[in-house]
Amino acid sequence: MTSLTISRSPASAGMTWIKEGWRLFKESPVPWAGMTALVFMVILGVNMIPWIGRHAIELLSPFLVAGYFSASRAALAGEPVTFMHLGAGMQRGRNTLLSIGGVYLVCSILVFALASHLVGADVRELLQQAQNPAVLTPEQLNQIVGAALPGMMLVAILLTPLLMATWFSPGLAMFEGFPPGRALWWSLWACWLNWRPLLVYSLVLGALGTVALVIPFGLGMLVFLPLTLISTFVAYRMIFTPIEDTVMEHDASP
Repeated sequence: MTSLTISRSPASAGMTWIKEGWRLFKESPVPWAGMTALVFMVILGVNMIPWIGRHAIELLSPFLVAGYFSASRAALAGEPVTFMHLGAGMQRGRNTLLSIGGVYLVCSILVFALASHLVGADVRELLQQAQNPAVLTPEQLNQIVGAALPGMMLVAILLTPLLMATWFSPGLAMFEGFPPGRALWWSLWACWLNWRPLLVYSLVLGALGTVALVIPFGLGMLVFLPLTLISTFVAYRMIFTPIEDTVMEHDASP
């Protein structure tokens, strides 16, 4: 039967993922940007719903990843990139994607609640206030940063394994039919084995994201978001490779 193995990639693979993602984006920039603009409009609309809007976005985020993965696979095969790919997760692996989103939502709520309890303030609220420094006095800004910094560090530490577990799991759910637990574990294990290229990948994307944020009218994000998700799909394809094995999977598999 056909099964998967997890490949260990060198650190330089992180740049390879980004370069290949950029190549696929350049082949159809208008469809990618248009699809992303639609996604942003939906996210902004949902986020306006009090309290549940933000949580709904987190719950449904695996469907967004699945949609871009589907479009990326089509682009790699020379097929057109269309808005229809955004609904791919509803057609394949719907229940698993919803479960993955539920795990992410519950765990992120717990992480932020713990961080807020330890720092004595709502970390999410502090971060939102810090996004508008122009309306704050220097004393208020220093107070917010001083209170939020320990919470941010704790959130980063606790969210890292959660992000690793959900990084590739939508692809495993939609393309391979993995159940939720197995998809989350394989994604976590793959990220652990490939921490070197993922570190390079994250640092480069972080720099690109900073540049994208300063481009007016959000135009930079119309390129950055698809580039991020296309390159994530490229990484998925290079890390999870099919093998023919009738007995057991490769020893690198979890």
